[in-house]
Amino acid sequence: MASKPSIVIIPGSFSFASMYYDLANRIQKEGYEAFVNSLPSTSRNPPEQPASMNDDAVFFRGIIESLADKGRDVLVLTHSYGGVVGTEAAKGVGKTERQAKGKSGGIVRIAYLSSIVLLEGDTLINEQGEAPPELVEASNDGFLRLVGIELCARGTFPDLEFDKAVELVKVMPRHSALSFAGQLTYPAYKHIPASYIVCENDFIITLDKQRKFIERIKAESGKEVDVHTLNTGHCPNVTAPEELVKVIISIAASV
Repeated sequence: MASKPSIVIIPGSFSFASMYYDLANRIQKEGYEAFVNSLPSTSRNPPEQPASMNDDAVFFRGIIESLADKGRDVLVLTHSYGGVVGTEAAKGVGKTERQAKGKSGGIVRIAYLSSIVLLEGDTLINEQGEAPPELVEASNDGFLRLVGIELCARGTFPDLEFDKAVELVKVMPRHSALSFAGQLTYPAYKHIPASYIVCENDFIITLDKQRKFIERIKAESGKEVDVHTLNTGHCPNVTAPEELVKVIISIAASV
C-alpha cells in the first residue's frame, strides 16, 4: 500500500459524495486507498451561509494535507466543478513543493475527469456562463436548485435508463451560487503533472470544452497532458464505474 498513491475524489456540483461511493469501493478493491467527501457547497443547508469555492478548496486541502503528513503520495481525481476546487486545493500540498520544505508526501498528479480548468484569476461563472433558468433556479437564500428534472436527467446521464436518471436528479442536492464566483488563485496544473479523462458523449461539459481545457493546461504548463478517453456521458462514476476505474488505476500506476 505504501508504494501506491492515495486517491482523493473531489465531486462535481449538485453532487453528494454518495454518487462516488461505488467508484471509491472499486478503487479500494484494486489495493488503493480512496477518499471522497461532499463539498461544503452542496452539504450546507439554509439558514447556513452558502460555501464559497475557497471553502470547498480549504476543506479538501485539509484532507490532502493530512494524508501528505503521513508520508502519502496523493492522486487527486476531480469531476466537473471539482476541477476548480481541486486545482485551488493543491496550493501548498504538491509533493515537489512540500519536498522543498523538507516534508514528505503530497500531490503527485491531478486527474481531471471531464473537469473545468480555469485560468488564474478566472471564475467558473465567467468560463461557463449563467446556468439556464429552465435547468437551475436561483433562490434568495443563495443556493441554486435543479428544476428542469427531465432535461437535467437527459443531459447529465444520457447513458443511463431515463427513469433511473430522473430518480437520481430528484435527489441531487442544492448548490451554493457563491461557489461559482470564486476566483482561481493557484493554477496547480503549472506545477503538478496533469491527466485528463475525456467523456466523449458529455452534454454538460462538451467535448469541445474538454479539448479546450486540455490545450489550456498544455499552453500554461508547457507540458504534455496525459489524456484518456471514455465513451460515456458526464458521470461515468455512476454509469460506467468499471471502465472509469480501469483508467484511474492506469493513471495511478504510472505515478
